Amino acid sequence: MQQKYINAFCNIQSHAVEKNIDGKVKFLQAFSLDPLQTISQLRKANMSGRVVIDAASALNQNLLKQILNQNFPIAVYVDILKLEESDLEKISFLNLPVVIPLFEDLIRTGQISSKYDCSPAKFIEDMGFLDRDCTILGGVYADKDDLQILGDYGAKIVVCPISLAKSGSTFANIPLMQKYGIKVMLGSGSEEKIDFEKQIEFLYLTQLALLQNPKAVSKNQIISLATGEEK
Repeated sequence: MQQKYINAFCNIQSHAVEKNIDGKVKFLQAFSLDPLQTISQLRKANMSGRVVIDAASALNQNLLKQILNQNFPIAVYVDILKLEESDLEKISFLNLPVVIPLFEDLIRTGQISSKYDCSPAKFIEDMGFLDRDCTILGGVYADKDDLQILGDYGAKIVVCPISLAKSGSTFANIPLMQKYGIKVMLGSGSEEKIDFEKQIEFLYLTQLALLQNPKAVSKNQIISLATGEEK
């Protein structure tokens, strides 16, 4: 049976919508600096999904109103290290779904902890970002305490295995994330070529290597991360 996939996060580029269609994607969550155009492209392609807008668009009242008037699902991309705390508070006050790059590498994780004198998960909890639909992009360096906080709020983690590997990051421990009640999804990140079969195979093999247990995770469990069908 031919699988249909959910691209839980894609950094939109030229022809990315078309590439996802070719990649048999039925749902596309796409980060875009031109959300109105991306919404139009998704509608033209008859593809469901969600457009992730940048902080500047969210903080621009006139533009945000135009985007909301499209009646298309959106979320706000919240990069904690690139935004002042006052802007983070304004975005939190909007009470929109958020996508937050977090725990994707050790340097940024340490910078956030040092800047706010608490763990990144605790910080976004205090900011109120976990009180709504919250998706963490990365998540591979979250410790057990952080995973506990994220799991308590029902946060989701999107893992982009090939993009993370290219950046030199560690491998995601999928069973550990799921143990804390976190829903894990598969994304392509900034990869231009959408190839979910390749992403699934890579993630599956790295799980076996990381956990050193051939029974720790099955191929079907990894496939379910990309199809949205719980196994």
